[in-house]
Amino acid sequence: MTDASPLDTWQLSDTEVFSKYGDAFVPRRAEQTAAVCDLLADVPVPHVLDLCCGEGRLSEEYLRRHAAARVTVLDRSAEMLAMTSERLAPFGDRFDLVRADIEDRAWRTGVTYGGVMTSLAVHHLDGEGKRLLYRDVHAMLAPGGVFVMADLVEPTGVRARALAADHWDASVRRASEEQFGGDEAAVTFEKTEWNYYRLPGPDPVDKPSSVTEHLDWLREAGFVEVDLVWMYAGHALFTAKRKAN
Repeated sequence: MTDASPLDTWQLSDTEVFSKYGDAFVPRRAEQTAAVCDLLADVPVPHVLDLCCGEGRLSEEYLRRHAAARVTVLDRSAEMLAMTSERLAPFGDRFDLVRADIEDRAWRTGVTYGGVMTSLAVHHLDGEGKRLLYRDVHAMLAPGGVFVMADLVEPTGVRARALAADHWDASVRRASEEQFGGDEAAVTFEKTEWNYYRLPGPDPVDKPSSVTEHLDWLREAGFVEVDLVWMYAGHALFTAKRKAN
């Protein structure tokens, strides 16, 4: 996206676009969701924070897999929280809603989680914001707790960036044909300039960092077992663990 601010420009129209086309826009979304939940299979406390939950798809899959688990879903968008609440309604009282922005710090204290998961949110923070978030998430986790993040990453070379852009476009075209029977999603993807890797210069909203930076910052925050476990079309999946006592 190319809007001016993640805090002020994620309007309902954007929410509607992502709600309708998200399965096409996010490369191999179901595969990413499954992998996130796989990595959270054995957390020490069956309470997971879904940071910037969007429509609540990660939480839905996590709750479906673990009958004794609960989630706290956090997002700044009231519309997204409403969608999440509706999606998670079949799970009864096994979820809590928190309206807050990822940059806020009030939500980062007072609760201990067995796991924290997030998708397509952390790239809205600058480098220092990411480093602070990782330190705070580490402190929020119980010993042995797990952090899992799916997000955009910044290529460090021109060829790698072009490949990420090409793969993302191709992924959306395939998904558009499969899900809509034509190019509907692909046309919207192009018109809304959703492919970050096609942008001509720095973007004030999307601020991805490199794979190396993420791995270094996670280790710096105190995490162990820090890994890049999946990557396609510029989208990467990281996992990190708080050391068990």
